[in-house]
Amino acid sequence: MPAGDAASRHKEDGDDDDEQGPLLEMDKPKPTSRVQDHLVSFFYCLIYLLVGPALIIVNKKILKDVGFGYPMMVSGLGQLSSAVCSFVFIRVFKLTTLTCEAQVTWPFYLRNMMVVGGATAASLCFGNAGYLFLTISFVQILKAFTPVFVVAMLYATGIDVPSRRVTFSVVALCVGTSIASAGEANFNVTGVLIMFFAETAEATRLVLTQKLLTNLKFPALEGLYYMAPICSFWMFGLAAFIEMPSAFSSGKFALPAQHAGLFFLSFILGFLVNVASFLVIKRTSSIMLKLLGTARNAGLACFSALFLGDEITPTQAVGYVICLYFFGLYNYYKMNKM
Repeated sequence: MPAGDAASRHKEDGDDDDEQGPLLEMDKPKPTSRVQDHLVSFFYCLIYLLVGPALIIVNKKILKDVGFGYPMMVSGLGQLSSAVCSFVFIRVFKLTTLTCEAQVTWPFYLRNMMVVGGATAASLCFGNAGYLFLTISFVQILKAFTPVFVVAMLYATGIDVPSRRVTFSVVALCVGTSIASAGEANFNVTGVLIMFFAETAEATRLVLTQKLLTNLKFPALEGLYYMAPICSFWMFGLAAFIEMPSAFSSGKFALPAQHAGLFFLSFILGFLVNVASFLVIKRTSSIMLKLLGTARNAGLACFSALFLGDEITPTQAVGYVICLYFFGLYNYYKMNKM
C-alpha cells in the first residue's frame, strides 16, 4: 500500500536547508515539531501493536468462551465494520477521493476483485477457525510459516523464482515450525490443518493480488472501500448455508444479544485494525509495518503464555525463536531483492 512518509519528507527538507546555508532564526523549524512528529508516529505504532492482539483475544473469547463457534460470522463482523466505516468516511465525510474509480468498473470488479476477495475471506475465516482448536501462542508460531506457502505459490505460478537466500530462509522456517510443533503441549491435528488452509488461502490472496490487481495502487481506506464489501459478501453468504442453520437450530443467535458489548467490541476492533495499518504506513513505511507485525505476533505469544494460561514448552520456544529469526531474514532478503 503506497503512502507518503511525512517524517522522512520532513527530514529531507531539513537536509536541503542545511545545504543552502544557515537560516534566519525566525525561519528555523521549531524544535518541538519534530518531537511531535515522532510522538504521533510512536502513538500510531502503539495503537497498531495493541488493536490486532486485542481483536484476536476478543474473537477467541467469542468463539470459545462464549460458545459462538462460527468463524465465518465472527470474521465477517470486522469486514462488515470496515465496509460500513470506509463508505461513511469516503462518501459522507469526503476524507479522501477514490483514485482508482475509473479503473474499477463493474466487469473488472466482478472478474478480478471478487476472486481476490474470496481468497481474503477464506484466509480470515480459516485463521479464526484455528482458535477453536489451538492456543493463541501456537497460532502465532504457525503464522510465521506463511512465507513458505507464499514462496511455493509464487514459484508454482511462475510469478517469481526465489533466490538461494530466500529458499534457505524458507527451509529454515520449516525446520523451526517443525520443532515448535513437536514441542506443543496442546497439539491438535485438526487445528494445524485448518491453519495450513488459512496460510494457503493467504498465499493465494497475495498471488492473485499480484496477478490481477498489479496495476492498481489503492490507498488503504480506498482498498477497504472496495474489498471489505466483497469479503463480507463471501463470509456471510457462505455462513448463510454453512453456519446459520446450525446457529438457529441450537439457539446460538441469542448469544450476541447476551454479550452485546463483546460482539460490538469485535465489530469496532475489526475496523481499527485496518485503520491502524493505514496510519502506520502513512507515518512510517510498509517495511515498518512488517517489522511491527512480527513483533506483535511474538508479543502476543508471550502475553498468552504469561497471562492467558497458554503453555509454551522449552522445545516450542526454541522453534519459535528459529522461526522469528528466519522470518526476519526472509523479509530482509525480499525487501532488498537478495
